[in-house]
Amino acid sequence: MLKQENENGERTAVGIDPCKEFLQLAILSHKKEPVYRKVPLLPSITAEIARSTDPENTQIAIESYGSNGKLFVFELMKRGYDIREVNPYVSNRLTDLFTEEHSDRRDAESLAKALFLLPDLPKVSFTERKLWLGKLSRLREKVIKDLNAYVNRLHVALTESYGVVYKSLFRSVFSEKALKFFESYPTINDTFSHKRKVKTLLAQEKWELLRQAGQWERSFYLELLGVEIRCLITVIRVLIDTKKKVERQIRDIGEEDKEMKILRSIPGVDYVTASSLLSGIGNVERFEQESSLASYCGVGPVLWQSGTSRIKTKRRKRFSRRLKGNLYLISLTQIRVNHESRAYYWRKRKEGKTHWQAMNALSRQLIKIIYYMLKNHECYQREKVMH
Repeated sequence: MLKQENENGERTAVGIDPCKEFLQLAILSHKKEPVYRKVPLLPSITAEIARSTDPENTQIAIESYGSNGKLFVFELMKRGYDIREVNPYVSNRLTDLFTEEHSDRRDAESLAKALFLLPDLPKVSFTERKLWLGKLSRLREKVIKDLNAYVNRLHVALTESYGVVYKSLFRSVFSEKALKFFESYPTINDTFSHKRKVKTLLAQEKWELLRQAGQWERSFYLELLGVEIRCLITVIRVLIDTKKKVERQIRDIGEEDKEMKILRSIPGVDYVTASSLLSGIGNVERFEQESSLASYCGVGPVLWQSGTSRIKTKRRKRFSRRLKGNLYLISLTQIRVNHESRAYYWRKRKEGKTHWQAMNALSRQLIKIIYYMLKNHECYQREKVMH
């Protein structure tokens, strides 16, 4: 067993590549042949790994724990394992460096090798509440993505059944009033069949638009369009209701969480934004300094020099795209509601920076503020911002 083999204090590196139904493990230690194991994703796996490894001299590397295996990672954390996060860009480069073969085994092995080659990998650290917030935040993002897809399909179906005139009836097809109307009258022919009711619901001007547009000839395909539109609206209602329930759960957790309260003191940061930030950052103590967090979020520049050429900076490739996206949205809000942030942004533009460069600089300042707020347990103070 690995525990017996490591009594001499040698460090064991375990790379774990989580998939939908199983985990691919690569276990590396000095002067020993690699061990590969493919195990099903079951609750009993954490106990099995604990029996064969010692948390005191075992490090675990994992690439993505956002979608698969996050509960498994949380169980290992509670058992005292040192778990490190490897950016997908790094693990892919390591795989290409050692072999051209692509497989789950090689991916797990690259993760394990990263522990020996990159000692400053960020430590995975989060609480059960952050685990909950992260899952709810991602669920909300998926629901919104599905919701937008179904709304787009509804636009296509309404264009067929009404023609372009449907866009003039309501400001937004997304509104409850519009959904209720098109659910009752899914085709333009249905409005003519219920002329009195439609005239009551719509202003005379809008009814005149329908009258001028005319009717389609009755057909089986038109009836099918009506069925499709009603089905799409049913799904859209379910997704809207699900989104509201998820947001209520996020709010309920946020009202009891001190770090959520700290982040929400930033102008324009709501419960949803704060939950996405917290779940992405995890435990702020895993970052020794604010520059480490900035690099993790992709807003810290990388120095670039070759030979005697001028030193310059370039964009990072190893960062959390989700966190960088959240910072960009917060920065946009700051420009709108915070005059100091707005002045900082335009000062950077006057220095010759592009919009994206100025936004990146503003995000860099914001993550510095967020780091010290979480580190010192202090709420946002306007007078300390953007010097």
